[in-house]
Amino acid sequence: MIQSTFPLTAEENKPVDLIAPDLYTGRESKLPPPVQKVHERDFTVLTQKRKSSRAYSKTIMTRKQLSYILYYSYHLFQDQRSHLPVPTACNSRPLRVYVCILNVLDLEKGIYRYHPQNHSLFLVKRFADAREELKDIFLNQTFILQATCLIGLGANLEAAGYRYPSEAEKFVLLEAGHVGQQIQLSAESLNLASCPIARYEQRLIDQFFESQTSPITYVFSIGNRGNLD
Repeated sequence: MIQSTFPLTAEENKPVDLIAPDLYTGRESKLPPPVQKVHERDFTVLTQKRKSSRAYSKTIMTRKQLSYILYYSYHLFQDQRSHLPVPTACNSRPLRVYVCILNVLDLEKGIYRYHPQNHSLFLVKRFADAREELKDIFLNQTFILQATCLIGLGANLEAAGYRYPSEAEKFVLLEAGHVGQQIQLSAESLNLASCPIARYEQRLIDQFFESQTSPITYVFSIGNRGNLD
C-alpha cells in the first residue's frame, strides 16, 4: 500500500471543494461548447491509433479543439448527480488542471487554470517566450517546444485523502492516469498528436505553473501532427 508523505490538513471524512474560490481568480476566458462530431467514430480503431507522438507541425490549435479535450477529460457534468468523465475515489476529485498555452488561436500565451464546472480558463500569468524555461523544466526534451499547449495535472492531496488519508497518493495517481487516457483519446479523435510526460524538474515546473499547493504529477503535450509522426 502506498503511504502518503504529504501533510494533510483536512479533517477526515470532510470533503474538499473541487471549486475552491481562491484558486480561480483573475481574467476568465470562456471556452466554446465542445464539438460533438469526432474525427474517428470507431472506438476500437481510436484505441489502436492512440500512441505517444513527439512530432508536431507549426499549425495553430483552435479554441474548439482545446475545449473538446478539456471538456471530455475533466469537465464536471451537471445532472442528477454531478460527476466527472473519469472515476474519482469517493468523489474526491483531487486533480487541478493547468494549461500552458503556447500556440492556440485567440488565447494569450501563458498559464491558465481550467474551471471544471464553468468550462473556462482563468489566467494565472502571461509570458512572451517560455522556451528557455521549458527546456530547463523538461530537461532538454525539446519536442515540447513545438507543442501548441501543455496540460498539467496538479495533485491536491488534501482532497484525495479526505476520507482515506493514508491512501491519498494512490488515489490521485490513479485519477491522473484516468484523465491522461481521456486526454490522449480526445486528442486522437481530433487527429491531434499528444504525448504523456513524467520526466521534469519538480521544483521548476511548480514554480512555472504556480502550482505549489497542487504539485504537478503528470503533463501532456498536444499539437498538430508533424511530418515524422
